[in-house]
Amino acid sequence: MGKSVYAHIDCNNFYASCERVFKPDLRNKPIVILSNNDGCIIARSNKAKELGVEMGAPLFKQRDLITDKKICVRSSNYPLYGDMSRRVLQTLRHLTDKVEPYSIDEAFVELPKMTTKDLASFGQHIKSMIWQWTGLPVSVGIAPSKTLAKIANETAKGHPEYQGVLNLTDNVRLDSILEETQLTDIWGIGRGLSQRLHKENITNALQLKHQIDRRQWIRKKLHVTGLRTVMELNGQPCLDIEDTNEPRKGIMTSRSFGEAVTAADDLQEAVAQFISIAAEKLRAQQSVASLLHITLRTNKYSKYKSKYKYSIEYPLPAPTANTAYLIKCGHACIDYLYEKDLRYKKAAVMLTGIIPQSEVQKDLFNDAQYSAEQYQLMQKVDDINTKYGSDMAHFAATGFKQTWKMKQEHLSSKYTTSWDGLMEAQSS
Repeated sequence: MGKSVYAHIDCNNFYASCERVFKPDLRNKPIVILSNNDGCIIARSNKAKELGVEMGAPLFKQRDLITDKKICVRSSNYPLYGDMSRRVLQTLRHLTDKVEPYSIDEAFVELPKMTTKDLASFGQHIKSMIWQWTGLPVSVGIAPSKTLAKIANETAKGHPEYQGVLNLTDNVRLDSILEETQLTDIWGIGRGLSQRLHKENITNALQLKHQIDRRQWIRKKLHVTGLRTVMELNGQPCLDIEDTNEPRKGIMTSRSFGEAVTAADDLQEAVAQFISIAAEKLRAQQSVASLLHITLRTNKYSKYKSKYKYSIEYPLPAPTANTAYLIKCGHACIDYLYEKDLRYKKAAVMLTGIIPQSEVQKDLFNDAQYSAEQYQLMQKVDDINTKYGSDMAHFAATGFKQTWKMKQEHLSSKYTTSWDGLMEAQSS
């Protein structure tokens, strides 16, 4: 058996690239993506960066530049981005069963042993396959450890001569690349740790790599995680591909309101909607929850009251994933928290005390028990929404007008997650 080889796959300008997949006319245009309620700029295409658009800047401060340079503006479309991320992962799983999602636009994979003879070509194959199957551009870094694979990816992205793929396995340029890599560009090295290393005259990845013989000093100064990083820089893998399919221990749904909410009915609608989203995620991992947390926020900078966050924890009589019952409990929480004179800006719902549904003990005398009938009803609702589009079947408690919804004035269609967003052939 040969040594393990890892690849780091990173989608280039992910949010902007997702917008371009279904709008090819945007491929050569600068794009910016806005945060919730179209407040700030959270992502930029390369051309938008070159034109001077600032990351994190409020939209109103950049509006003149955006108008003058004819920059395309899009509201964040998370259903689209999440589905495109899932498609990239599905593509990778056709190549290997050892896939670790790292973020919405990144993943690590362990390459099959049979591919290790020509790694650069296989990296190009990964890149072209993802482009062909999803329309998203990616860069690929390949190395004998995950830390080196991430460095390889960043280097490939910054140097056109690599054509988006760099293999650092047995690469004669490895040390020169590490010498050009700043400490803060190493996976797992933050600003504080970087400052400590600078005091020891260690300023780049190559110098850190050469500390491998000072293991006792590394453990004392950098602890075990630092030792792992040094070993990984030397091509000794310490971080295996992780199984990320474990059920989540907490599920949260949180949104800012498009306009400040003052009416209790609107708050109840919003909380019912957020509970529905969280409960669907809960059922997707075959789990039930024992605790419901509700949080309401007002304007943090309001002079009316010093307090701006109002929370309650509601222990459920029995673990459940029944949306109807959770909404009923959520409304009880709103009745307790609501104050008439406050202007609410945001609400959050969190489900905790999560256990597998199969581990719930039956109780004939508990009316709140998650029954087989409730389970089947929820399963039917989820099946309809999976087949016909998100929120196709929903509880009336979530409202119809939903005047509290986020501002998304520049939202593109949900091309892959809603029937209404499907592209239509244009007649010639």
